[in-house]
Amino acid sequence: MSSNILSVFNPPPQRDLSNEETKDCIPCQAMSTLFSLGFGTYLVSGKAFEYSEKERKRGISIQKFQELNPRWWRTSLRGLGGALIVFGIARGTEKWLWNKKS
Repeated sequence: MSSNILSVFNPPPQRDLSNEETKDCIPCQAMSTLFSLGFGTYLVSGKAFEYSEKERKRGISIQKFQELNPRWWRTSLRGLGGALIVFGIARGTEKWLWNKKS
């Protein structure tokens, strides 16, 4: 059995992958869907940049916290969260509602 680290420096010869090897699997689809929906919901909810006890204990005032997390940053993260939710829905419904032939 060869090491994965050795494979980086001495890679195996290139080969064509079969359709079976590249076919999408249900666990992969479920994990990407759950991650996208969960993390997207977390970002959209605003919990990622909420002033908490942790910041207060470190001596960061609300004004300083607002400077560290400007409006454009919060809006960008919420937009990314929305995009992740859309991706999660699209990924979760793939092969079930659309793209059935592949």
